[in-house]
Amino acid sequence: MFAQTLFVQWKWNRDFLAFYTIVATAGPLLILWIALPQLGLTSARELVTVGRAVGAASAVIAVLAGLTLAWQGYGIDDRGGHIYALSLPVTRARLLAMRAATASLLLVLPAVGVWAGAGFAANQANLPPTLESYSGSLAVRALLASWLAHSCMFALRYGAGRRAKAIGATLAIGGSLFALLALLSPGVRELMSVVGDALISNPGPFGVLFGGWTMIDV
Repeated sequence: MFAQTLFVQWKWNRDFLAFYTIVATAGPLLILWIALPQLGLTSARELVTVGRAVGAASAVIAVLAGLTLAWQGYGIDDRGGHIYALSLPVTRARLLAMRAATASLLLVLPAVGVWAGAGFAANQANLPPTLESYSGSLAVRALLASWLAHSCMFALRYGAGRRAKAIGATLAIGGSLFALLALLSPGVRELMSVVGDALISNPGPFGVLFGGWTMIDV
């Protein structure tokens, strides 16, 4: 059953996976080739700047890959009236668990693309002894970020169903109003700062998405 679910997930998402893996591999090289004639890459600071640009691009690719797989899977189910899921001789909870597990396995492919592209780019940059390449840790971070993004979208889509867009809009409006209140009220601003730090700083639930995204550093 797991193998069949994995095959179905691959069949549904192979085009997206190929796209994100290719972009993840080519992205670091493209950024490096664009930066070479502009910066000359003559100093360690410039190399670190390029490494952070690669890290930011890898973060965006990883998050988009996770969101896409979750959205695509539910979209196919919804268009088909969930007939395929209902026809399987398993409970809904087990089916969703296998869907999540197989999607997490497939998201390794873009992370491998990040690792390969960052490794090739770092080798071409001719790093001085004071700098190190972190292509491996960047790939691991990309994998964790894609898993997090997939989990959030998966929970929203399969938990809220067709109300997901309304719930997403409500959250966006609520966040905007909270941000506006933070601008007007120092007390709300302080509360927002505390809550934000708890969410985005390690070991917060979204800490993996913020900070530490770099291909090259000391």
